[in-house]
Amino acid sequence: KIKSTYLSVSRDVLPEIRAICIEEIGCWMQSYSTSFLTDSYLKYIGWTLHDKHREVRVKCVKALKGLYGNRDLTARLELFIGRFKVRRYSVAVEAVRLLILILKNMEGVLMDVDCESVYPIV
Repeated sequence: KIKSTYLSVSRDVLPEIRAICIEEIGCWMQSYSTSFLTDSYLKYIGWTLHDKHREVRVKCVKALKGLYGNRDLTARLELFIGRFKVRRYSVAVEAVRLLILILKNMEGVLMDVDCESVYPIV
């Protein structure tokens, strides 16, 4: 029952509703990992990584940060990372390369403060 209800709400036309769903399922996965940290629920986070709205994708990444930040849970995420790593990694690398090109070729567009948030990641 929970899964079918979640599925219908997580596909809502309003991005705000989808963002709330992802945020909550991330909390459920941390709090009730036995029931919710499974491939059948992780796939919703994986699919949402491709949502057309930034707010939803950000909530998705924050949910993943909560899961990967807990060493007790990471072993249960192996299948997920195997399925979604390559796609996310390549997009992140290309985004950083784009920022480098903008920095080199468009003087004054990116300020030091803009770049400072990227430095620790790189």
